[in-house]
Amino acid sequence: MRRLLPSAAVLATILVTLVATVRPSSAASASDPPPDPSARVVADSQAIIGVGSDTTETLFERLAAAYNLAHGRAAPLGSWRATGSSTIVPKAGCEPIARPNGSLPGITALATRQVLPDGRPCIDFARSLAPRTAGAPENSVFLPIARDALTYAHNRTSNVPARLTVAQLNAIIECRATRWDQVGGASSESIQVFLPAIGPALAALLRQLSGASAIGSCVRTVQQDQGTDPVLVGNRNALVLYSVGKYIGQAEYGHSDEHGNLVLGAINGIPATLFNPTAGRVEINLGQVRGVPGIPESFRIIEYVVALRDQAGVLPPALGRLFADPDSWLCTSPAARHAIADYGFLPLEHGACGQPS
Repeated sequence: MRRLLPSAAVLATILVTLVATVRPSSAASASDPPPDPSARVVADSQAIIGVGSDTTETLFERLAAAYNLAHGRAAPLGSWRATGSSTIVPKAGCEPIARPNGSLPGITALATRQVLPDGRPCIDFARSLAPRTAGAPENSVFLPIARDALTYAHNRTSNVPARLTVAQLNAIIECRATRWDQVGGASSESIQVFLPAIGPALAALLRQLSGASAIGSCVRTVQQDQGTDPVLVGNRNALVLYSVGKYIGQAEYGHSDEHGNLVLGAINGIPATLFNPTAGRVEINLGQVRGVPGIPESFRIIEYVVALRDQAGVLPPALGRLFADPDSWLCTSPAARHAIADYGFLPLEHGACGQPS
């Protein structure tokens, strides 16, 4: 009898499914750099300092370590985490400010930054997972640095369906669905949905991602990308948005791992991660493996650096050399591109990285 072999597409889909459930063990990661800029960097009169989103905070600590090793004597790079002490002194001589926790607080801190008597700003850039919105400062420029994606996450033992459609996710975010059995689950228990700090920027991002018209009143807030938060630990009814890149960096490669017992859900039944045989790595599933569909286009995002132009419409030269050009250090340095991949994100193509918007 003739034996039928599965097609390449079927084999590829099986591979993704296996990786989504039983991932290969990853090599032990190198120890992460310490959080927040060192006293030496903060005290340096030429330091380049950033604040903002927690999604790329650990990546920027690695980028700073790599950049400073090669170039830091001239203008060292430093990056404050989103959480920690309630206040920070961004640079020596600056007034204390509330620690910016998130993309919008980071951009706000950048826009309202103190400028020292010698003309040096106390903050040079902000980290952001959201693109430019109508409320962004007029002189701001958003510089793309890496590819990422967003999906939902839940505890491994959970009432949350492992698969949700975009329409079901919208119903949850808008609070039109309040029980799991209304979105394909088996439980009649109440849905508990958690998002980062709720505001206009997040609402705009959710409209872009899923088409959600509003954030419902049932939604609660939680620190982004932190599965160890007490409100999530052991909570069978918790659903939270999570950066796929940050999750891979934590769960696969052990960088500042705070994913706890969370696993990523599959939007429209498509796993958020896959094993890329060409790269030999677990990556964000953007459809890069032939025959395997990627996650929905609208849930694919870009991570940004946000900087401010001067009155002449020019970025400071040091920032330009770092981020603001396809030939900048971040876009061309092997050390930077390796760090981006090792922390779970995907490096941008040469023509896309660093192009201002």
